[in-house]
Amino acid sequence: MLYETLRDLSKANALSMHVPGHKNDTIGYLSEHVSLDFDRTEILGLDNLHAPEGVLKELNLSLANKAPGYYAQAMVNGTTNGILSSIFAFSDDFSFVLLGELHKSVYNALSLSKSSYTYIEDIQIFDTSFKDKVLVLTSPSYEGRILHNLQAIVNHVKNTGGYVLIDAAHGAHLSITYHFPDGAHVTGADIVVESYHKMLPALTMASVIFVKKRELYEKVCSYINQFETSSPSYLVLASIEYAQHFYNTYDDQIFFVKRQALINKLKALNISVTEVNDPAKLLLNSEDGPYQLNAQLIAQNIYSEMTTDEGVLWCLPLWHENDRYPFEWLLERLEHLEKVEEKHSNDVDLNFLIDKTCIENVVPYPPGVPLVLKGSVFTKDDIKTVKQYLFNHVKIEGIDNNINYYL
Repeated sequence: MLYETLRDLSKANALSMHVPGHKNDTIGYLSEHVSLDFDRTEILGLDNLHAPEGVLKELNLSLANKAPGYYAQAMVNGTTNGILSSIFAFSDDFSFVLLGELHKSVYNALSLSKSSYTYIEDIQIFDTSFKDKVLVLTSPSYEGRILHNLQAIVNHVKNTGGYVLIDAAHGAHLSITYHFPDGAHVTGADIVVESYHKMLPALTMASVIFVKKRELYEKVCSYINQFETSSPSYLVLASIEYAQHFYNTYDDQIFFVKRQALINKLKALNISVTEVNDPAKLLLNSEDGPYQLNAQLIAQNIYSEMTTDEGVLWCLPLWHENDRYPFEWLLERLEHLEKVEEKHSNDVDLNFLIDKTCIENVVPYPPGVPLVLKGSVFTKDDIKTVKQYLFNHVKIEGIDNNINYYL
């Protein structure tokens, strides 16, 4: 059962190179600030998240200090809640323009709201007017890459009468010090949604949405109130407050020392390391390929965030003075990596889906970016990619329903 599985991972001292950012309660001191007896309901003094007038209003005001010029709203249903609410808030008056890879929540929101949308390439943006349009984009990406011309894009869209919605789920820790790149809120985009739990020490589902204009903020919050649970967790809310405190007081000196030591160790073991814009993300690979490397890591109870053809993604802990992350264990276990026998899934004949219409989004998870959208047609390349993912035990949402439908 679930309890036993979680207990076994804890007993095995599993090392986290994945989200959430508290890394099994070893980064920050979350468990000292969030106690189980804080799990309460909206009794006197604890306010109401959907109509905050007291302590939760103060929480939102303190969160807004992170992004001057924005209104902030704490959320307990993750960034997905913010994306859904934002798109619905725009949907009555605007059409949408999509740039780059986007999370499945964007497509779900567009479908539910019956909104029209088009795609655009980076090079087309500055020749396009965005009057009565909303540009939706992701920055940083799951892998920690930031759009190189993000500020110019935001400026152009707003100067031509449009709005910008940025899915910054993976960027809540950016701007934490001068040695980290700027967060998306620095651009002045109209809405920025961040998952505090991904890299900061907060509980899973802890997110914050930042909105520029008061009228838009109120409209977004009205949809948040409809999509979000009516019984918000005070544990999650308290963890958001603690994560913001961690962010405000963070010193990165130890982080960069340990990061470099880890990179040096990996390279000494013939593991290639790709560094990206976000210093807290690394992509690893080896001559045996990323899936074999991930299998070797799991054999040593080291768990990564995601494995794709590009590499094994690590979300580094935000190491700090007196953190409890077992860094020496990590280095020691890396010394014992050795080739393991991989148990691949049976090769499934999916060729019958070629040229068939997709009846449900097909989504590798993580990262949650749709591979084939509902209503589009499966191509040979799509099926080849799906088969490769399944062969390597990558979870694919939606593929079973497509198979069952046509069988």
